Amino acid sequence: MKHLRLTSQFSEDLAKLSREVETSVAMGHLDINKVCEDIFCGLFRELYGLKNIRNLNEEEKQNFPGIDLDDQEERVAIQVTSDKSLEKIKNSLSTIISHRLHEKYDRIIIYILTRKQGSYSVESINKVCDGKIEFDVSSDILDYRDLAARGANAPPRILKRALDILGAYMRGCDIGLADQDFDPPDEPPETLSANLLEFYFPQTLYIAELLPEVLEEMKSRHQRTALGNFVRRQQLSVPSDYVVNADRLVTFHNLENRDGPFAFLVDEGTVETFQPSEYYDIDEDYERVFKSLLRLSLQQKLYRHRVLWKHIEKQFIFLPTHDTNNTRTITWSGQKIATRSVFERKYKNNDPDKVLSTRHFSFSVSFVRIKNDWYLSITPDWFFSHGDQYRQSLYGDKLISGKKKQEKNRSVFDHFRFLCSWLSDLDSEDLFSEDVMSSPQVTFGQILTFGSGRYLNESLWEPLGVLEKDDSEQRKLDIR
Repeated sequence: MKHLRLTSQFSEDLAKLSREVETSVAMGHLDINKVCEDIFCGLFRELYGLKNIRNLNEEEKQNFPGIDLDDQEERVAIQVTSDKSLEKIKNSLSTIISHRLHEKYDRIIIYILTRKQGSYSVESINKVCDGKIEFDVSSDILDYRDLAARGANAPPRILKRALDILGAYMRGCDIGLADQDFDPPDEPPETLSANLLEFYFPQTLYIAELLPEVLEEMKSRHQRTALGNFVRRQQLSVPSDYVVNADRLVTFHNLENRDGPFAFLVDEGTVETFQPSEYYDIDEDYERVFKSLLRLSLQQKLYRHRVLWKHIEKQFIFLPTHDTNNTRTITWSGQKIATRSVFERKYKNNDPDKVLSTRHFSFSVSFVRIKNDWYLSITPDWFFSHGDQYRQSLYGDKLISGKKKQEKNRSVFDHFRFLCSWLSDLDSEDLFSEDVMSSPQVTFGQILTFGSGRYLNESLWEPLGVLEKDDSEQRKLDIR
C-alpha cells in the first residue's frame, strides 16, 4: 500500500535529517539549524494544523527571544534547536518568561533537531517555569520520532504534503507521487469574507420643495453649501443627513412633522413619501444622489461618536474622545477581547510642548447594491494630521506608506473586522440614546461571506516590504 510506503519514507527522511544535523553540528557547521527552521515550520503547519505558523525573521526575533516559530492565532511558540541538554531547555524557558512571552502563548514547544535525551528532570523544569508556563516534558519536548509518529497517524494527503516539504529540501524535488495515487477526503472548504458589511436604512424617504425665500438664496451651483449658509444666517442648525436635488430636499427625516428640524425650509404642501427603491431605481443619477444621502446619514451617525468626515480626503478619521486627550483606544470583540489604538498624539522629545505627529486610524467607504440588498464597502487606512482642525499633514503620504509596508493581508482583514465590530456596537449604544431615538438611523448587519471557497494558506504569501534604512522621518515617529 502506498500509504505505508509514504509512512516509511517519511520516517526514514526525518531520521536522515536528524543524523545530518548531528554531523554538521559536530563539524561546527551551524547554518543547518537555520535551514531546518523553514523545514519544520512547514512540517508543523501540516502535521499539527498550525495554519498561521511563521518563521520569525532576525528583526522579529529581537522581540521574541527564545522563539523561532510561532502561530499567534493558536498561541503556540516553538524553539528549534540542536542542543538537547537540560540546561538548554531551562535557559530557553527562562528567557521566554523573563521577556513575558509566556503571556502571548498558551503552549511552548522545544523541538530537538537531533535526538532528545531519554529523560529530563521534571522538578528542575517546573522550578524554572514557576507556575507561569504549563510545560509538559513528555509532550512539549519533541524530536524526529514524535513527528514520525504524528505522520503515521495523519491522513494520506497531509502526510504526502509533509513528505514533499522534506523532499524539496533534501532532494530538491517532490517524491513523484500524484494525487490520484490516493483517495483521501477533500480539504474542507474555506469561508471567504468580502470587505462588505450589511447596511440598513429607514424604509420611508421624504422629498419636499424648498420654500421660495430659501431658493432665492440658493443661486449658487453648490446648492447644499448655499442651503447651509442660509441656515446659519437664521442662527439655526439642521442635521447633516439630507441632500438637495433639483430644488428639493431629500432626507429620511419626517418632513410632515412641523416641529421637525427642516420645517422652516420646506413647503409643507409639497411633501411626498417614497420607498427608497422607488427613488434610486429611477436611473443612475438618482441612485448617485441616494448614495450621497447614505454617506451623509453615516456621517451624521459617526460624528456623534467622535469620528470626523474629511471631505477632501474622502475618509472618516477617529478623533480623541476629548480634544485634549493624546490617545484613544477602543475595546472590541473578535476571536477574543482586544483593544485597538485609533488615535495617538506624540510630542517632540527636545520640546515636549510641541506636537511631533498626530496619527488617526481611518477608513473610506462606498455603497454597493447587490440585487435588493445594500452593503457598506469599507477600506481601512491611516491618516496623519496637524493643528487643532486635524488638517492633513504634509508628510502624511510618506508616513502612511511606511505604515502600510508592514501590514500583511491578515493585518488589513483584522482592521476591517475591528471596524465592523465597532460599528455594530454603535447600534447597541444608540439604541438607548434619547437624542438618537427621535431621528432616523442607519444600522449595520453581518459581514458578507461566501462558502465553499478553496483553502488558501495566506501565511505562505510573500511578506510586504519593510521600512528602508533611510526613512529617517518614519523612524523618528516610531512607525514600527
